[in-house]
Amino acid sequence: MKPDQYDFIVIGSGLAGLTFALKASAWGKVCVLTKGEVSDSNTSWAQGGIAAAVGEADSWELHERDTLIAGAGLCDEAAVRFLVQRAPDAIQWLMQVGARFDIAGSTLSLGREGGHSRNRIVHHADKTGWEVERAMVAAVRAESNIHVFQHAFVTSLLEQDGRCIGAVAEIDGLGEKRFTARSTLLATGGCGRMYQHTTNPRVATADGIALGLRLGAKVDQMEFMQFHPTTLFHPQMRSFLISEAVRGAGGTLRNHLGRRFMYDYDPRLELAPRDIVARAIEAEMKKHGTWCVYLDTTHLQPETLRHEFPTIYDRLREIGLEIEKDWTPVVPAQHYSCGGIVTDLHGRTSIPGLYAAGEVARTGVHGANRLASNSLLEALVFAVAAAEHSKDDESPSGADGVATTVKSIPEAESVRIRRSLQRAMTSYVGIVRNNEGLNLARRSIEDLIRDYDSVSASPISAHPLETHNLLIAAREVVSGAIERTVNVGLHFNEDLPAD
Repeated sequence: MKPDQYDFIVIGSGLAGLTFALKASAWGKVCVLTKGEVSDSNTSWAQGGIAAAVGEADSWELHERDTLIAGAGLCDEAAVRFLVQRAPDAIQWLMQVGARFDIAGSTLSLGREGGHSRNRIVHHADKTGWEVERAMVAAVRAESNIHVFQHAFVTSLLEQDGRCIGAVAEIDGLGEKRFTARSTLLATGGCGRMYQHTTNPRVATADGIALGLRLGAKVDQMEFMQFHPTTLFHPQMRSFLISEAVRGAGGTLRNHLGRRFMYDYDPRLELAPRDIVARAIEAEMKKHGTWCVYLDTTHLQPETLRHEFPTIYDRLREIGLEIEKDWTPVVPAQHYSCGGIVTDLHGRTSIPGLYAAGEVARTGVHGANRLASNSLLEALVFAVAAAEHSKDDESPSGADGVATTVKSIPEAESVRIRRSLQRAMTSYVGIVRNNEGLNLARRSIEDLIRDYDSVSASPISAHPLETHNLLIAAREVVSGAIERTVNVGLHFNEDLPAD
């Protein structure tokens, strides 16, 4: 099969992928491969906003300091500075592309979230990600140098003499197709579907992590799994995220007795970094034997709630909750993977020709814990850097390249294996861990991988391949957690000695 030739290949269609595509289209033909619709991504689900030091009382130095504090000593300081210094220009570029952010008078309206010392969250009500994705998709569709393949599941990367030269994808209606390019970007998002409860969309199945690992790319710090403190506890809207911006606007956390319990855990109260708030909620639930805690917004102005959080306000009313009158039941849920494929400041992985950006990458910005609203910013800044560097990559020779493929299995078997994985990860590799649980998780994952390998092959299907990707990524999460011998940031093992 003769491959389709492009200058650049992008795998994924969130903010990182589409940013790279738009920038790279100035230097050549771009192919975007996305396994769902072009707008199916974690970006679309982001409620809070984008952090940038654009306020008069703010500076990149303060943004840098807050990011380093949240990262608990494990951030790459050069990467953090690279990020925060480019944040204002990144916001301006998004506005030029067509993103519409909230305005207060003649300036950007800036919100505040946990871990930030200043109001610096640029937002579009409580659906910033949706607005950014809308603008980016429109810009991509208007660019003739970008060709988007929807419902294109990438099954493997192509390798030639130790270099990534493209990808193989199974495309609805077209079957298997091969693509070659001088540069390939992984922008596949996260891996939240390895847990039973996650804020991530259905497409977050660790595809990029697994693709990179099979090619030999370095992966690190997968043990730092962020759990969002406040997702709705309700059977009709499981894992619906209640933005951290609600706490930034003054929402408080209470236990079932009505006590504002964050006073017992951190002087920053509800605006402490997410790892601290999530652990506090879990501790409070265990202490009182309850299924949830409550987010209290009844003391805030109803007009403010309706204006600043229209999506949350309306969705909760659908199930009979009025946030101006009722406490909202909340629990933590898996939200973001701080680790991933290791990259440098140019988005380069350890494999020549292969780049990564967005949640799939480990840039060094987040360290042991991501500061709120740095994720969209990171995706944007490092995708730009990757595109600018990749324009100088050499085109592959005429050879086709070697693909490392994984067999597909029957979907019924895949469903069974994935559910077992999710139970193990939720039970043993959550907010609070211990040695026994981590070892049980490791044995369970290895058993499930052997189980998958022992099942007879079946015609190719996305669900089984996603399940295999989740298994491979989960093994990295557990291995990292076992090897981490001190509690730091998002990793908390109750068997390790206290500081």
